[in-house]
Amino acid sequence: MRSSPEAPPNYSIPGEPSQRSITVLHVDDDPDFSELVSIYLERESDSLEVVTEETVADALDCLDRVDVDCIVSDYEMPGRDGLAFFETVRERELAVPFILFTGKGSEEIASEAISAGVTDYLQKERGTDQYTVLAHRVENAVEQHYATREVERGFSALETAREGIAFLDEEGTFLYVNAAYADIFGYDRVEMVGEHWEMLYPEEHVQQVYEEILPAVPENDRWRGESVQRCKNGDRLVIDHALTYTDDGTLLCLVQDITEQKEVRQTLERERQRFEQFIDAVEVYAIFALDTEGFVTSWNRGAERLKGYEREEILGRHFSVFYPQSKAEMGYPDELLDQALAEGSIEDEGWRVRKDGSRFWGRVLITAVFDDDGTHQGFLKVTRDTTEQHERESSPDASKDLLDYALDVLDDVFYLFDPEGNIVRIGEQATVTGYSREELLAMSPLALFPPDARPQVESDIQHALETGSATTAAPILTKDGETIPFEFRKRRIIDDEGNVYVAGIGRDIRDRKRRERRLERQLTQFDEFASVLSHDLRTPLSVVRGRLELARDTGETEHFEQAEAALDRLDELIEDLAGVMREGELVSDIDTVDLAAVARSTWDSLETAGATLVVESKRSIRADEGALTRLLENLLKNAVEHGGTGSQTLSDAAVDGDEEVTVTVGDLSGGFYVADDGPGIPEAERENVFDIGSTEKSGGQGVGLASVRQLAVAHGWEISVTESEAGGARFEITDVETA
Repeated sequence: MRSSPEAPPNYSIPGEPSQRSITVLHVDDDPDFSELVSIYLERESDSLEVVTEETVADALDCLDRVDVDCIVSDYEMPGRDGLAFFETVRERELAVPFILFTGKGSEEIASEAISAGVTDYLQKERGTDQYTVLAHRVENAVEQHYATREVERGFSALETAREGIAFLDEEGTFLYVNAAYADIFGYDRVEMVGEHWEMLYPEEHVQQVYEEILPAVPENDRWRGESVQRCKNGDRLVIDHALTYTDDGTLLCLVQDITEQKEVRQTLERERQRFEQFIDAVEVYAIFALDTEGFVTSWNRGAERLKGYEREEILGRHFSVFYPQSKAEMGYPDELLDQALAEGSIEDEGWRVRKDGSRFWGRVLITAVFDDDGTHQGFLKVTRDTTEQHERESSPDASKDLLDYALDVLDDVFYLFDPEGNIVRIGEQATVTGYSREELLAMSPLALFPPDARPQVESDIQHALETGSATTAAPILTKDGETIPFEFRKRRIIDDEGNVYVAGIGRDIRDRKRRERRLERQLTQFDEFASVLSHDLRTPLSVVRGRLELARDTGETEHFEQAEAALDRLDELIEDLAGVMREGELVSDIDTVDLAAVARSTWDSLETAGATLVVESKRSIRADEGALTRLLENLLKNAVEHGGTGSQTLSDAAVDGDEEVTVTVGDLSGGFYVADDGPGIPEAERENVFDIGSTEKSGGQGVGLASVRQLAVAHGWEISVTESEAGGARFEITDVETA
């Protein structure tokens, strides 16, 4: 027996007129009449094939053996009548159309049939015209049934999406919401459909939507941003969502709940409070808070011990009281606050003054403090007495220079320039440049930067000497010619003899840049997903609406065929989109992976006939091995299917032969590549080759390369396509972290 959902009837052989085969089960206790109905129905339409049974019991047995597309039943029959038969069919979860065709006619029976859910009711009459009517009723009912099923099947794919998806009419009323959308706001879907979007917004935010958000959608073709919305239970959520209009004025809305980020911030706030309770018990450090102008608002017992002031004596006083008078009069303490505000935090070292006038050498960290809205709240200042260490390291017998001793344990590169811009001190970590410390001390710092960055670096050094601080973002040029992105923070320092220097810390920001690029690529993917939904769904939906309307107006069944074809395309598109978006979820277990080994094992799992694999990679990379395997599988299959057939695997080099296509996996700076010697990809098509459906239009995989890009983006990688040395396609994956 066929179970729901049913598969639609098949088309006839390609090349023949487009016509469906529809199997009709006719149940009537009069065998002569049944035979007559069969003859006339099959004469009326070549698509109809009639199976007859005389009793309900026989009909139920038939349904266990035969897939039927429509049931036509008499009303009065021995044992069970037609309505009882209908109820049994529905209890079996068989949802095909059911037409009551009976000689016992009355308004009461007709009303009871329609109320029960029978698809159609037709009374037997004299003459043969009734069979023409019955044939048309059967065809229309079957076409309408399968068209409806296809629409439901298409939208069921939307139900599996993790993103909240909704459609709204021109008045702002919900036409459809998927399960994820309703779950985000705590509603059942039936509670939302037919309601206005204002139900999801606090009253004070509704006007913002009308004045700022909705006008921006038609102006920019779409809108994406954050807003505060409201759950059914009254809780407020921070929502990241995208909006766009379809051609018919339907508003498409995609949403993601980012309230969890607020919870993270709240957790950090709780940790901050715990920290404040903790630092009061730490007496090794003097820890105190300043307002935005530098006046003391609170401090711990360690500050009382180190500075010599009682709590009531220091609260409300400016922190410059802790500095020698000469530096306080020069405004040096205020310069430190300005630097901390500009750079987030700074380190400072020098002589400090206690209440009794005695001095100590202090090492200080000053950090600017902001609230959740980004408003500056003040500063946190941590000081430690390092007098003994300073005197020991400043003595003639000091075994190690202070800078070398204190900062070589850091991951960052510490350096010290004299007023002429020469390197006079540099930390051990500077060997990341490929130069030894001796080489670095003998060379100009400008030689460590590409030529186009040197004017800015030189200007920033001079700026630090003149104003007290500077920050530079520039790539370091290593000894072997590689460039590494760095951020340098510099400040002016003056020693006890009045000599002026520039001290600073250089930080390798490759990981930060990689995270920024990954986020940007993921946002681009999200925008593309919204764009595909808003644009590519328009055409098939418009075709379905138009064809169904024509079918209702004209009764011509060919319109149902066109509607179903459009629904097939809609279903394929939605499934493709869902599959591509799920690829990003596969990247979770990042580890060190041997690229060559994964490439070979992936190749061995493919049907490659006489094709050849050349593995030239000697590199291990950081990746999710399963996701990397899927990425390589798509690229290798793409090369084989577009370049020819064949099957042979080489370890490290190509061999002579007559194979149709050779695929090479090799290393490149910052990543790896997969290249072939096939026909290649025309330059005009390369920009869009990763778009969903683009390769399908040209006879390719459809979503294979879109999945490749999704897997690359989820790793934080960049992927591009160009021409290989042999004239084929070469896919380059860069921004890859090597092991």
